[in-house]
Amino acid sequence: MSRRERRLLRIKGKKYRSDETIVESNAVQVEQPVHKKAKYGKFLQFYDTNYRKLMWITVVLLIASLIIIGVHTAMTGEFIPRGVSLKGGLTLTVPYEDPINVDDLQSQLRDAFPDASLSVRSMSSAGKQMGVIIDASDVEPGEILDKLRTIITFDKHSIETFGSALGESFFKQTMSAMAIAFVLMSIVVFISFKTFVPSAGVIISAFSDIIMTVAAIDLLGIKIETAGIAALLMLIGYSVDTDILLTTRVLKRQEGTVFDRVIGAAGTGLTMTFTAIAAVLVALIFTQSETLKQIMLILLIGLIFDLLNTWIQNVGILRIYMEHLSKKRAAETLADYKKEDEIVEVIETDEDDAAEVPKATHHEAHHAQHAHNKEHKKQQAHHKQNIEHHAQEHKEKNQESEPEVKQEAQDRK
Repeated sequence: MSRRERRLLRIKGKKYRSDETIVESNAVQVEQPVHKKAKYGKFLQFYDTNYRKLMWITVVLLIASLIIIGVHTAMTGEFIPRGVSLKGGLTLTVPYEDPINVDDLQSQLRDAFPDASLSVRSMSSAGKQMGVIIDASDVEPGEILDKLRTIITFDKHSIETFGSALGESFFKQTMSAMAIAFVLMSIVVFISFKTFVPSAGVIISAFSDIIMTVAAIDLLGIKIETAGIAALLMLIGYSVDTDILLTTRVLKRQEGTVFDRVIGAAGTGLTMTFTAIAAVLVALIFTQSETLKQIMLILLIGLIFDLLNTWIQNVGILRIYMEHLSKKRAAETLADYKKEDEIVEVIETDEDDAAEVPKATHHEAHHAQHAHNKEHKKQQAHHKQNIEHHAQEHKEKNQESEPEVKQEAQDRK
């Protein structure tokens, strides 16, 4: 059976089977809706639909961090705990392989020097204790060495001494360096994107990373050295790196939806961040240098906060901005359409008026021509009357002068 014949059967309400039989198609065929397979899993769907609510997580963390820093500043007089290199004092490093209870050692030293500021840290490598580090101020190096020898036995030690004026100078210089770095970073971001909201999102994200990291340092009681300030500067670079990647993908690429572009940027950005976290963890576990350990610990804290601030806070800011921008463009397009409709209506009205104008003009011209002809006839009649009047006057003058002419002729004769 040909295709045309089968089509005619379907029009008549019959159905053709492969066994060459024809049956009535009494059942109503209902087309079932085809459900598209979900493009993203449940987690990403939740992330897509609840991004505004998720932004409150970073807002609460930022407010809590500011409160923690404020309380710490009110209690200690400084917004971040400063170590010996930024405050002044001495650092005593004692290699010691036998297990030492750091808390007991710190208590004994504080009891011996109640007016001094003392803290004891364990120096370890791969989980094994390798010695102790004592940071102290307002105490002489010899006094603390003599007291330490009464508690533990050691042969080697190293002492680093920093003056209070030098430490204060270092701290002011490092804070100035951080402020300048942040300002220059902000200028570069504004020049790159040339729009306020996306640039502000990048800057707010970097600012939140620094504030939350400083709050965590206050809670953990980590005494920041000059290396810790360098870690905070590095953290600014890490934060801005992923934020610029995200903002560039969302603003400058056109394929897919905004959320598709966010997910595409997340694939690259999260790989970068988790790779950095893995490297930091390895260095934190296996290094023996306390300076490197402090740098890696600060970077680890900052990178964890950067995950929240970049992929929740900055994503939310960008999506709200893109929604506002799309609504604005839609309103402008609608206004353009309305303006075009008004122009078309005006053109059509002008055409209708133009079609009526010739009729009115012809009627007026005919009326004007009729009035002109009438006036011309009136002028001709008036001119004829003037001619007749002049002719009559000339005739009367001739009649009056005729006797005189005859008299003159007789006189001549």
